[in-house]
Amino acid sequence: MKSKRMIVVVVSSIVLCLSLFFIFQNETDTSTSNKDLTLIYEEKVSPNKEYVSNKKDIVHYTIKVYQEDKNKVYVYAESNSPVFENTNYSVDYNQKLSKEDIQIKWMTLSGSTEPKKNDQLGLANVKILKDGSVFNEKVISFVGKGVKAITDVIG
Repeated sequence: MKSKRMIVVVVSSIVLCLSLFFIFQNETDTSTSNKDLTLIYEEKVSPNKEYVSNKKDIVHYTIKVYQEDKNKVYVYAESNSPVFENTNYSVDYNQKLSKEDIQIKWMTLSGSTEPKKNDQLGLANVKILKDGSVFNEKVISFVGKGVKAITDVIG
């Protein structure tokens, strides 16, 4: 009798854990596949394409801007770089967004818009405009994690 009770408790615990896992996974899922989003703007750059000899070493940075039917705007930053963790954020926007309402300015860590081999692109200044004025502005660092790792080693 005790063994049956123990089996029921173990199976119930496993089912509960799996249920909680799937519930929380769905709540934190930020992929665009589960939302009714429209891609408004996409821009992709490569900071090192000019400087590498092997195609597999080419790094890509991508900014995608989506809008859902209720006019909320989602900005996704993606990269194949191992020092960047894909990220996103959302902005409440009470009207339809057009690609003319989005400005992305790519910069190097020194703030230049003209990249060089020793000063490559790593920042994206994303601006969302409303009626011609800046409504939201955010700088996304594609190299922040790498810079932090280097400074941690240096001390």
